[in-house]
Amino acid sequence: MTGESDDNAFMALALDEARAAAAAGEAPIGAVLVGADGEILASAGNAPISTSDPTGHAEIRAMRAAAQKLGNYRLTGATLYVTLEPCAMCAG
Repeated sequence: MTGESDDNAFMALALDEARAAAAAGEAPIGAVLVGADGEILASAGNAPISTSDPTGHAEIRAMRAAAQKLGNYRLTGATLYVTLEPCAMCAG
């Protein structure tokens, strides 16, 4: 479980990802996925343009990276920090 200061720190990282995405010509969206223990599992910025991937949204990219890191598609107990409300695809 995280506290307010942790939430602020994770959102700051998501904002860093959003700024990096914007600098790369993408929509300024960032995401950070944090495990139940507070460990950052993955972070990503939007990249559908540079990757030619319509599913290259920050949320999806962070979840994919975390699943690869864990070797499991189930991200039980994880918290996703995103710089805007997820679209219908990302909200699942």
